[in-house]
Amino acid sequence: MPSAIYQCPNDDTEELNIENSKKKPYKCPYSGAKCNVTGDIQRLLLHLRNDHNVEMHDGRSFSHRYVHHNPKHLHHATCMLTLLDCFGRQFCLYFEAFHLRKTPMYIAFMQFMGDEEEAMSFSYSLEVGGNGRKLTWQGVPRSIRDSHKTVRDSQDGLIITRKLASFFCTDNNTTNKELKLKVSGRVWREQPISL
Repeated sequence: MPSAIYQCPNDDTEELNIENSKKKPYKCPYSGAKCNVTGDIQRLLLHLRNDHNVEMHDGRSFSHRYVHHNPKHLHHATCMLTLLDCFGRQFCLYFEAFHLRKTPMYIAFMQFMGDEEEAMSFSYSLEVGGNGRKLTWQGVPRSIRDSHKTVRDSQDGLIITRKLASFFCTDNNTTNKELKLKVSGRVWREQPISL
């Protein structure tokens, strides 16, 4: 079986079986900057919390308020990451402002901190709501083996144009100096189908 030597940042070495992708180290899923840290899930969790100051929330359901200052001037992608711990597994919840062609957009999606085959055993829903309106997305989290950019660019999540987002704004702020969106959701484990 082919193997490779993996050099950890703390100078430890580990031999990895190339054919066994479960032992292949994961890349840091933080999207705010280029980060070259790799490792197992526990190492990445510590890294995200300590080095990137990412918050961890416990539970299967969540509600977050995202504030985007000066939404009329979306010059570059901005992304917020929150970690969720449920079912003894961890998930990355992303909310990002970006341009699709020249249109300002927002996207929210989740990724599973593990391999794709285990990710398929979970589902999630996201909802943005406010002012009597609601928009819902339901999907299967992608593995962090797929980069955040790959998931975003494939539009595999809850997508909201800036114009539509203004209808959900929880603050009837007419000055357009900031956009406040409430995004809530939940994660559940799919039951295997028995024949």
